[in-house]
Amino acid sequence: MKTIKLFLSYISIGLLTIFSSCTEEEQFFPSLTSIPCEQSNVVPDPNIISDFQCQANVTLDGVETVLNPDESGANTSRFVGKYIDPTGPFDALIIDYGSSIDLSTFNTFKIKVKTNVAGTLKAKLEGGSSSGKEVDANITNTSSWVEYTFDFSDQFNQDHTKLVLFFNAGVETDGSDVYFIDDLKWVTTPDPCAGVAANLNVVNDFDCQKNQDVPEVELIANPLKSDINNSKFVGKYIDEMGSFDAVIIDYGEPINLSTNNVFKIKVLAPVEGILKVKLEGGTSAPIEKDASITKTGEWVEYSYDFSDQAMENHNKIVLFFNAGVETDGTQVYFIDDIKFEELSDTCNGVTPDLSVINDFNCQQNTTIPGFIPNSIVENPMTGDANPSDMVLEVIDDGTQAFDALIFESSRSFDLSTKNFFKIKILAERAVPLLVKLEGGTSPAKEVFIDLDVVGEWAEYTVDFTDQAGADHKKLVVFFNGAQSDGTPTDKYYIDDLRFAAFDPCDGVAANMDIVNDFECQQNYEITCCVTTEIVDNPDASGINTSSKVLKVTDNGLEAFDALVFDRGGVIGLSTKNQLKIKILSSRAVPLLVKLEGGTSPVKEIFISIDVVGEWTEYTVDFSDQADANHQKLVLFFNAGENDGTAADIYFIDDIKWE
Repeated sequence: MKTIKLFLSYISIGLLTIFSSCTEEEQFFPSLTSIPCEQSNVVPDPNIISDFQCQANVTLDGVETVLNPDESGANTSRFVGKYIDPTGPFDALIIDYGSSIDLSTFNTFKIKVKTNVAGTLKAKLEGGSSSGKEVDANITNTSSWVEYTFDFSDQFNQDHTKLVLFFNAGVETDGSDVYFIDDLKWVTTPDPCAGVAANLNVVNDFDCQKNQDVPEVELIANPLKSDINNSKFVGKYIDEMGSFDAVIIDYGEPINLSTNNVFKIKVLAPVEGILKVKLEGGTSAPIEKDASITKTGEWVEYSYDFSDQAMENHNKIVLFFNAGVETDGTQVYFIDDIKFEELSDTCNGVTPDLSVINDFNCQQNTTIPGFIPNSIVENPMTGDANPSDMVLEVIDDGTQAFDALIFESSRSFDLSTKNFFKIKILAERAVPLLVKLEGGTSPAKEVFIDLDVVGEWAEYTVDFTDQAGADHKKLVVFFNGAQSDGTPTDKYYIDDLRFAAFDPCDGVAANMDIVNDFECQQNYEITCCVTTEIVDNPDASGINTSSKVLKVTDNGLEAFDALVFDRGGVIGLSTKNQLKIKILSSRAVPLLVKLEGGTSPVKEIFISIDVVGEWTEYTVDFSDQADANHQKLVLFFNAGENDGTAADIYFIDDIKWE
C-alpha cells in the first residue's frame, strides 16, 4: 500500500551511484548527480501526487526518478519519473491512497507524458464502494512533452481509493516501452456552466440549469449515457415505501404555465408502472396526469400535456413513481431534464382524412364522449406492427358485458367504397370484440370478431360492405363483448381506426418460396435493369388467370440486358430448387437464368422459350445448387442475341421455387 509522505528527501546512495559502464540510454539520460529537492520545510500539497521534486507525496512503485530528458515545451522540470511498461495489455501503474480520494473539489487528473509510443492512456478510479470509472486519452505526439487531462468531475461524491494508469492500454508489448511522466496532480474542473444564462422553463437538468430544488433526489453521474440522454449528471431517487411516496418540487410561487405548459421528464426506471405527475399547491384545483412506464433499464422521455392549465394557479409539481403500488423502498430511479416546453403542433398543415376515424395523433376526426376510461398515451410497444408515437389506452370493466367505447363523428361515415373497418389492438388476453355502427338514419349494424393475438400489436378487419349505402355517425366498440369474465380494470391499447377499401392481400402471409406473383406475394425486389410494369393480364386464360402480371420491355438489340430479382438474403435451395416461371411471349427466344449475389460461384442455365402467343410455364433445374449461397435471380430475355427490337415485350408471372 502506498502512503502520503509528509515531506520528501531524496537521499539515496542509488541516486548518486556512478556506473562503471555507460549504456547508450545513460549517455542521454544520466543517473542523478544532484538531489531533486534540498528544501527541508516543504508543506505537502495533497492534490499533487508527485512532481518528482519537492512534491513527491505518493510513492510510485515501478517509477524511477531521473533527469528530464527534454527540458523544454510543456515541461522544463529538472527531474521526472521514468516508467517502463511491462508486457501485458493491461499492466498498470497503481496509485493506492489507502482511503477514499477526496474528489469533492479537485476532480480532474492531469499528467505530463513524454514517450515515443503512440497508444491509449487509460486512467481509472477504483478500489472503493463505487463502480469503477475509466477515462481515456490518446497519445499521438511521440516527440514532445504533452499534458493529458482526465475529467472525473462526475465522481465528486463517489468512493474510490485507487488511481490506476494503463499505458498503451489493451496492447501486448515486449516490455521495453519507456514513458517519462511528471506533475501528476488533481486540479479543480473548469465550470462548464460559467456564463450559461438561466432558463426558467427548465426545472432542473442536474447540470447547468438547477433552477428548482428537487428534494430527496441526489446529484450523481449519469449511469447510462445514450442518444436519449448523454448528460453528465442526473438525479438519483430511491422510491420510499408506500404506494404514493412523492417527490415534491415547490416553487413557492405560481408556476408560469401561460406558454410553456407541456411537462417533460427523462426517466431510467427499474420497474414498470405508472408515473403520475400532479400540479397543486395554488389557488386552482389540483390536476394530475399519468404516463405508463413500460421500458426499464433505458432512458425514456415522458410528456404531460398541461396546456389546459395555462391560466391556472399551481405552486408545486408532485411526482409519484410506481403510483399506487406498495414498494419495498429499494427501487432506484434516475431522472433528468425536468422542464416545461411549449406545446408544439406537429399536425399543422395536415389535411384531414375522414376515412380515418382516429389515429390519436393528427387524424382525430371523431370525438370520444366517454363511458369507459380512456386516455391518449405513448405507445407502449413501438415496432413494425405499430410505429405510432401515441395510442389510446382503454380501461374496460371486464365484468360488464356491454360497456362501450364510442367514437362519434359530426357527419355520416362515407362507406360507399371504403367499407372495411380496420383497428390495431394490443390486448392482454384473447377476448371477443363487438363492433357496431349506429347513430344515423340506418338501422344499427353489429359484427363480432375474435381478438386472438395477445401481447403484441395486431390489426383486425371488420367487413361492413353491406353498409355501403347506409347512414351511420357512430362507431361503438365493446371489448370482451357480451362477456363478464374479466376484471374491472382490463386494459387494451388501440390505434389507427379507419375505413379502407377491400384489399385482396390483407392478411396474406409472405411465402418466400414465391419470388413474385405481382399481386400479394412480391417477395423479391426488382432492382435492375430493364423496364418493367405491373399490368392487367393481357390474356387471363389457360394456365394463368391472374389479374396482374409483369410487363417486361427488353432491348432486343442488347445481348445481355438483365431483369434482376433480389431476395435481400440467401435463397433457400436445400429442398425447393426447381424454378418455375410463366411466360407469355410473342417470339421464340433463348432465356438465360442466373443465380448470383452470394458467396457461391454464379450459376447460369439456358432454356428455350418455345411457345408463342399463350401462357406457358417453364422449369429450370437448380438442384445442383442445393447447398449454394445465392441472393439474386437474374433473367436475360433473348440472351446472347441482338436480333430483336429496342422494345421487345414479354409478360411473366408466378415465379416460384418448388
